[in-house]
Amino acid sequence: MRIRRTFLRCATGCIAVVLLCYQIPASGSWAAQSAVRGPSKAAAALLAQAVDLGAVQPSTPLTLILDLTNPRIAQESADVASIYTPGAKQFGEFLTPSQVEARYGPAPAAVARLKSLLAALGLSANWQSGNDWIIVNGNARHVEAAFGIAVHWYRSASGSLYYASNDNPVLPASLRPYVSAAGLVASNLEPIAHDVPSGGLAPADLLQAYDLTPLRAMGLDGAGQTIVFFEIDGYIQTDFNEFTMFNALPLLQPKLKAGPMLKPDGEAEMDMEVVHEIAPKAKILVYDFNWDAAVKHNDSMQTIWSQWLALETRIVKENPGAIVSESIGGCEGEVGVALAYAYKQLYDEADALGESVFVSSGDDAAYDCLQDADRGTAPSSDFLTVDFPASVPSLTAVGGTRLSVATDKSWLNETVWEDPAETVGSGGGISAFFSRPSWQKGPGVQDPRLNPANMRSVPDVSADADPDSGVAVYGVEGSSSKPAWSQGGGTSQAAPIWAGMTALIDEYLKHQGLSHPVGFMNPALYTIASDRAHYPLPSFHDVTMGNNLYYSATPGYDMASGLGTPDAYNLARSLATYERGGG
Repeated sequence: MRIRRTFLRCATGCIAVVLLCYQIPASGSWAAQSAVRGPSKAAAALLAQAVDLGAVQPSTPLTLILDLTNPRIAQESADVASIYTPGAKQFGEFLTPSQVEARYGPAPAAVARLKSLLAALGLSANWQSGNDWIIVNGNARHVEAAFGIAVHWYRSASGSLYYASNDNPVLPASLRPYVSAAGLVASNLEPIAHDVPSGGLAPADLLQAYDLTPLRAMGLDGAGQTIVFFEIDGYIQTDFNEFTMFNALPLLQPKLKAGPMLKPDGEAEMDMEVVHEIAPKAKILVYDFNWDAAVKHNDSMQTIWSQWLALETRIVKENPGAIVSESIGGCEGEVGVALAYAYKQLYDEADALGESVFVSSGDDAAYDCLQDADRGTAPSSDFLTVDFPASVPSLTAVGGTRLSVATDKSWLNETVWEDPAETVGSGGGISAFFSRPSWQKGPGVQDPRLNPANMRSVPDVSADADPDSGVAVYGVEGSSSKPAWSQGGGTSQAAPIWAGMTALIDEYLKHQGLSHPVGFMNPALYTIASDRAHYPLPSFHDVTMGNNLYYSATPGYDMASGLGTPDAYNLARSLATYERGGG
């Protein structure tokens, strides 16, 4: 399948960066933790399987993302919580990008001082006002000297060449007043895609299965709503023309907002077609990340990660109140605390701006780090982790199911999507970085057996992801140069289902006289699922069968399917009740 895109290996010779992780406690000083030596179990396992080729050249350009000490983080967290608490003074009072930059983040004077200190170490830095992170660039000689690490080239069993440090950076004393964390430097990056079989659900089938038909019957079609996609492959307008003509839908004409028009590979076309058949009048914006160019031309101090994070930052800052769908991810165990918390701060800002962000939970079941191991490696606890950025608590992580429908195409049954033979399925499990948010509560959430440290658990919700029960899509896929009908799948399909549905729900709320879109949906979702006294409509299909090769589906919340899949019409009405103050 196109199961998803991941960014966890690097083509031979590229210079890029991922921050491999070291496990940190739920609380405590990040700066103190930065002195802990050695990578996570997953990262160590991958390095152990590679051949050490020796040190990188002193002139090799490297990049680190440092998390900044931010005295205003508590105020930002409190403000965002108030925005999403019915009855609070700030409920629904979303901010503008300029307000966020003015109110939150480190003081510019402190960052200026930090940049001077970095310059004294031979390093340069890029920072945008309001951000809790800074991107630091330098050659290997200066980075190694400043942070007490040694970076070597490695060759994986599959032949990929990448560099990595097998120790975490130690923050120099001069930086500690300004920096809270840094990550382990490495460059094992490569997007991955798979094929899907032919066939699939027609648009009317999908609408009926998730009870979207009543919303469409009310004349709701996504008009006035904006849905934004982050993509690393492209689309062809004639493919969309064929898709819409065959399904008697309005023309699908996305607007490319950033990046060049990329070669289609199936993912982007599937994402947009799934959304379009749910909300055909929604405005669709695309931000393309040119992966091939980033690898080929990455000979400056700007590395792939800085470009990647910069584009995600543009998406958030340029689209207040929009819906964002992202089907890209990778093993949280190889990301690192610095990058993880940079993403959290970025999507905290998205919440403050009233954006709804849906991210696929990954397609490697509970073993998200296994994809980077040698072929044939058996699943083990070393590879047991969740997908990133789905683990970030300020967005909605979407898992996957196998959908069954009745003869009239209405919902009949769902089980967790899994395929033991290929070690694929719905991503889910426990974050190594983030504590359980206060809103993540309800039956099944607090499980001392599976989650004794009370960390953030993934996914939040699910939707159809099994290629055997996927949506019929049209376009070019993989190495094929000819467009054709195929069948979507993976959590890459599940996230756009929630994005398209949310466009209809936001439109419904407006028609009900409510003043703002739902924005960050998680606080409302968990409240609606757990408080049946105030929200009696069954808003979720509770998935109670199957597993993701480690975590089993259970009544209530579980780490295989989250709260379940949507009954869209009931959920829309429950969200209207929530916005009116909860019953």
